[in-house]
Amino acid sequence: MEQIEVLWQGKVNQFPYRIYTSTTKNYVETMKDFEELSLMTRHYDGYIREIAIVKLMQLFPSESIPYIVQLLGEYVMEIHLTIIACITPQQKSWIKEFFTENTLYERTIRSRIVSYWNCNYRFDFIKLKNYPAFQFLSD
Repeated sequence: MEQIEVLWQGKVNQFPYRIYTSTTKNYVETMKDFEELSLMTRHYDGYIREIAIVKLMQLFPSESIPYIVQLLGEYVMEIHLTIIACITPQQKSWIKEFFTENTLYERTIRSRIVSYWNCNYRFDFIKLKNYPAFQFLSD
């Protein structure tokens, strides 16, 4: 299983790229445990990922940063929009700090954003600078 490894606040964070487990939206909505919610942000179902990241951002603001960044570098724009709508100014500031610890990972995420825009959203957003995930990380 492919793993993602990043630093956050001086600690190594490692989590799977994707998980394939059976769950329901209703069950994820009741979760309160950091480990469970963080894993659900890696679920194969985008609806599950979206519910999990919102709960994670609310319950564990600082600890959610690596998962927020990973989802911004993926292809589901609806999740990007949800993150952008729910993020606090403090979390946005932490993302900048996170990138100072993970410069190579930042390049990878930004490259993926451009690539997904080019493949999937180029006709909806003629200019890259108007693509929500790109715009969010450029502010």
